[in-house]
Amino acid sequence: MIYSEVSGTISEILVSHDQIVEKETDLLIIECMKMLIPVTTKNRGKIINIYVKEKDIINEGDKLIDMNYDI
Repeated sequence: MIYSEVSGTISEILVSHDQIVEKETDLLIIECMKMLIPVTTKNRGKIINIYVKEKDIINEGDKLIDMNYDI
């Protein structure tokens, strides 16, 4: 599970459901205080669920993406 480390607005979602992503892939971009902050995966995995959509307002600790790392 990937959680937000900051509060802000989802600027862009860069992945889709069932997509396989490699280590250190940017998954989405959060706009926080006029800065664009990428959310990056630390391991290779498959996107299981995306809990947000573009323009959503999020808080620190909100669920963003669920991934399966056992692929």
